[in-house]
Amino acid sequence: MVTNKPMTQLPSALLSEASGVLLVVTSAEEVAKRIESHLRNAGHPLRVAWITDLEDLQDVLQRNPPDLVLCDDNARRAEPEKVVELVHRLRPDVPVIVISKAHSVDRAVGALAAGAQDFACYADVQHLRHLELVVVREFVKHHHLRDLRLTQQRLADFESRHQQLTEGTADAVAHVQEGIVPNANLAFTHLLGYDDPAELSGQPLIDLVASDQQSKIKERLRAVQKGKHNGEPLELVLVGRKGQVHVKAQLILGTQDGESVIELLIRAEGGKGRPGSLHGAIRGRGALADALAETVTDGKSVRTVMLLHIDAFDALEQRIGHTDAQEVTSLLAETVHSRLGPQDQSLIFSTDELALLVQRPNYNEAEQFAEFLRKEVSGQIFAARHHEAHISLTITVFPLGGQEAPDQVIRQLADEARRISAKGGNQIVALGATAKANQAEREDARRAAQVKKALEENRLKLAYQSIASLEGESRSHFDVLVRMLDEAGKEQHAAEFLPAAQKFNLMRSIDRWVVARSLSVIAKRAASKEASVLFVKLSEDTLKDNDGFIAWLKEQVQEQPLKSDEIVFEIQEVVIQNHVRKAKSLTQALREMGAGIAVEHFGIGANSAQLLDHIPANFIKFHPSFTQKFNEKDTQKRLNDLVEAAKQRNLKTIVCHVEDAHVMARLWQMGVNFIQGYHVQEPEVVLLASDIVGGRG
Repeated sequence: MVTNKPMTQLPSALLSEASGVLLVVTSAEEVAKRIESHLRNAGHPLRVAWITDLEDLQDVLQRNPPDLVLCDDNARRAEPEKVVELVHRLRPDVPVIVISKAHSVDRAVGALAAGAQDFACYADVQHLRHLELVVVREFVKHHHLRDLRLTQQRLADFESRHQQLTEGTADAVAHVQEGIVPNANLAFTHLLGYDDPAELSGQPLIDLVASDQQSKIKERLRAVQKGKHNGEPLELVLVGRKGQVHVKAQLILGTQDGESVIELLIRAEGGKGRPGSLHGAIRGRGALADALAETVTDGKSVRTVMLLHIDAFDALEQRIGHTDAQEVTSLLAETVHSRLGPQDQSLIFSTDELALLVQRPNYNEAEQFAEFLRKEVSGQIFAARHHEAHISLTITVFPLGGQEAPDQVIRQLADEARRISAKGGNQIVALGATAKANQAEREDARRAAQVKKALEENRLKLAYQSIASLEGESRSHFDVLVRMLDEAGKEQHAAEFLPAAQKFNLMRSIDRWVVARSLSVIAKRAASKEASVLFVKLSEDTLKDNDGFIAWLKEQVQEQPLKSDEIVFEIQEVVIQNHVRKAKSLTQALREMGAGIAVEHFGIGANSAQLLDHIPANFIKFHPSFTQKFNEKDTQKRLNDLVEAAKQRNLKTIVCHVEDAHVMARLWQMGVNFIQGYHVQEPEVVLLASDIVGGRG
């Protein structure tokens, strides 16, 4: 028996690391619920999922794995040895714990021999406490391992990017390790008169230095190795194939593949990185205002002003000093200026800001250019005289129509850039009516493309919100909600992506995915004593396609007919009112197939009660406004009249968005059958593991 009394909590540091998804492989749902109840009562914010067989396990592991797998040794369709083998083959970092109803030394030895991380029992509270400690330990280990893998990948990416930058720069760069040059870039190779960097690989540095300079370079190498004179200029004479080369070099201490290495850096003469070489740049707020005032659009292109704000510039100055920070700004200005078109202008707006006036065929291309600059800058290393720096930009973008007041445009650009940068920055912000309208359209298109891809990759999932009976009915009722996981695994609620999906005609596909998944849930739980009634929403697009939807649904339910005590289809009243004939045809066909029908968002139409005479409904769910305005007498009277109309037609009534006990008590007095809302229960996103693939929310 599971106690409801909270268990002793582990340290908060462990709890925060232990939040995630726990997958239980067992034949009995009660086992998963018992473990979930204990862990949540103990204060662990875990999401527990339940599956029964190896097929579902493989599906979950291939798409996006949980943090931890518990395998019941009594699972009929998933033997522990096969579970461990499958997890280790597909996701070797995911730990597996074998669990059992009864403790046994032989079973424990067998589990560990098969490769499981541990063996635990769930027979009673004491055993559950032991299982809790094992789960938290493995969660912490798994999260640390995941962080290590991520750090290793980031390090590899950084080293690769640094190598590309070194190879592509005009500056001559050679690495020195224990006096030997393991590698050099093409610029260094050409500086000494060689054609291939491989010709220098493995040579002692001393052999590349003039004889009268060798003691100087030896002394500086020793000093840099001890942390002295790091990056300070050094006049040096190198010896190449074509004779001596006089250079000003920097020796910079670093690491490569975990080993200490000194980078020999020789700046290219006349390079773009030197201060004061901003070709054609204009300076200051007044200059920008003058340039805006002179802007004339030719009708064939769009003139756009941009402000590039260096994020965390104050911290950069503190770290590398004022002089080098200003040099970074100059280096940035040179980089940006080299990317401009012949009709574009650049200017230094302030110590940490650049302004651009760019001309492009349309606004989209202007914003794409801004995004190109943002990404390029974030991937570069800016080398000032004594320091190197990574920087990021916040870029505000304002397309000009010719009627804007220059001072107002400048103020908006600067204020918004500084506000966004203070919150972390490194992003593009569109300003002005034209940009915002365009951005909203493109954001909808982006979200629609995201939804389409999520459908293709099966990254939607179901959530379930309880519909509670006020009459003590034992069977559970759940409203089925849809969520989406983006490419990063972040969970998005329906309100974040359904408007775009509706705008780009994706609702039919989403409806069919939700219905198919709901039917799968029903089939999985067919043998459960606690099988629930699922309420599934249908959109206006599906209603318009009623014949196609019914034909598709008949194929889905050939082996398992629909039952009204298992699935109820919901359609909003306003949608039904707009398509009465199609709604009547669809709902009658669904009833003939065995499903239940609910009219959702009910009661706000002029002829709501009369509508029920045309639709063969089982339930009506009232519009949220009835709860939001419940204290108004007119609202209560209208609700009471509609409840009576439903009773006369033997329809069950549901009131949603119930958030306090007083409203719940009054609804019970009115004779309302069911309620739902956050006062009853928040949406649950765990029922089957297939519904939480990749979930971390």
